[in-house]
Amino acid sequence: MSNSVSMNTSIQYAANLYNVREVTLHGTADLSFWQAVLEKEGLLPYHEADEAVLLLSAIDAKWRGFKFKEFVIAVGVCNTEDGTSLDGYYLPRAFNSSKLLAFSERAFFKTPYFHGNIRLQNGIPAFIKLQDKTEVLLHAKMSIPDTSPMVEDLEWRGPIFLPNKRGKFFAILAGEAEMYPFSSEVDTFDIKPSTDHEIFKQLIESNFTGSVWVLRNKARHAKSKTYSRYFDGG
Repeated sequence: MSNSVSMNTSIQYAANLYNVREVTLHGTADLSFWQAVLEKEGLLPYHEADEAVLLLSAIDAKWRGFKFKEFVIAVGVCNTEDGTSLDGYYLPRAFNSSKLLAFSERAFFKTPYFHGNIRLQNGIPAFIKLQDKTEVLLHAKMSIPDTSPMVEDLEWRGPIFLPNKRGKFFAILAGEAEMYPFSSEVDTFDIKPSTDHEIFKQLIESNFTGSVWVLRNKARHAKSKTYSRYFDGG
């Protein structure tokens, strides 16, 4: 989670958000499944203990006075076949609570954003809830923890790769984080397959399992414009 990719300072960020409220569930899934998915995208998976690494993240933020919520699903990628370094993320699907912002993301940045009803709480017990029209596609909720969190100032910088080789953008995710272990026995994690969004079927088929909750109250989220896949940040 604390891995960071060094990037040239010439990258310009189109959006720089501060005081972002964030709930992220990090987890693992079947490595061979995501190897096959990423191979079609010309990417290699980052893995830990022979498991692919994913994150499901919801934020509550404000941009230029406009309040919105966002939910993203991302898969860790590595520049080399050994899969030992988190060199970026692949973004198969994302949602925004604003129809206008979701449309703008698709139209101007080529990103796979869709409109969704997003709810989150980054206090205890934290939860994420995503609804598409009338269906609840995902509901993840933390139980009341019986131990104090690990607190650490985390920062990650790196490329985010888009589906169908449409390019990539660069992101900064930073801020003091409270980390709690995910418990499959008492925490809630429910997902439902969707004909409109293949990613939820993929999470089920690859046996996604939560590992760590990360909560931030005042995170920084920055995002660049979309570059070609081969842009190196120079």
